[in-house]
Amino acid sequence: MTEKNKIHSGTLTQNPSQREMIHSMFAREAAAQGIVLLKNEDILPLERSMAVALFGAGAGKTVKGGIGSGDVNNRETVSIYQGLTDAGIHVTSKDWLTDYERRYAHARAAWKEKILADAKGMENPFDAYAANPFVMPTGRSIAADDMEGAAAAVYVISRISGEGKDRRREEGDYYLSAAEREDLLFLNGQNLPIVLILNVGAPIELTGILQEAQNIRAILHCSLPGQEGGHAVADVLFADVTPSGRLTTTWARHYADYPSAETFGYLNKNLEYDEYREGIYVGYRYFDSFDIQPLFPFGYGLSYTDFSIATQGVRRTETGFEVEVTVQNTGTMYAGREVVQVYAVLPQEGLAKELRRLIGFAKTKTLRPGETQQLSVVIDQK
Repeated sequence: MTEKNKIHSGTLTQNPSQREMIHSMFAREAAAQGIVLLKNEDILPLERSMAVALFGAGAGKTVKGGIGSGDVNNRETVSIYQGLTDAGIHVTSKDWLTDYERRYAHARAAWKEKILADAKGMENPFDAYAANPFVMPTGRSIAADDMEGAAAAVYVISRISGEGKDRRREEGDYYLSAAEREDLLFLNGQNLPIVLILNVGAPIELTGILQEAQNIRAILHCSLPGQEGGHAVADVLFADVTPSGRLTTTWARHYADYPSAETFGYLNKNLEYDEYREGIYVGYRYFDSFDIQPLFPFGYGLSYTDFSIATQGVRRTETGFEVEVTVQNTGTMYAGREVVQVYAVLPQEGLAKELRRLIGFAKTKTLRPGETQQLSVVIDQK
């Protein structure tokens, strides 16, 4: 092994160039800034001295992004397991993770053989890829030994989606799989605090499991966090970065709460044409206008610290106006960033209009406890 090469995650890779290192740092920062803290009952941030039991399909095989044209061929992807290990965290469930690695490799090899065999009879080989989306395998059952010495359990739920594989209303996709429910209920019975990490590109239904598993004390939505996702998740779990992401979609309590629930995608039996019958009432506009309580609303996200927002005034400009606000970190322990969101409440007369509309937002710099920042939210008149 020369100094120009290194062993990483069992594979031989060249040392990255200076440009790659700069881009990796940016990818790590961007991923951490986008992570959304959805729930936190006095468990996060974790202490570095805590031993952690880590489970779930995405723990060692974290999904970095979409498939098909949404995919990127990067040099390596940092998993959540690797991120915790690089942060010096003691992981008690290494046997479970090693076993899952074998199951994943076997499933991946069988998937590849199936695609290559099917592609031989197709004019466009990509059709074989699209017709056989990879499904992450189920891990073995969790045992009490996997958690020996752990102070908390971290469980990663992952989903694969993208070109050729839309999300589906079935277990293991929009709904939890039977194995995921079994794992989480088993962990709940061990009376350890559970941190649920959502490595998913779109909502999944959580209402039932949150009612059943009272020990799910925190939920972190890392979405599809790119090549440095594992490091970014560790940064947030251990408060190197205070979470400041906000949801860009509404998470319903139940699938039927969505206005297009029965006709979305493949459900209308027509993948060539979709009619948006909800009109202007898309996403949060629908939930707000018809007073349907979501599980997690659009624009939602928690922090490790607290903020106050004071409106200083509204100023007209040539193209619209600016809302001037003062934001202060009113917490005492953690630095963090706040997102100021401005909504317009619309008069309900004439043409149909949603109850309220997001018209502008701005994010602060990182504010230390007690520090303030003046922000201007610029809003075009149109």
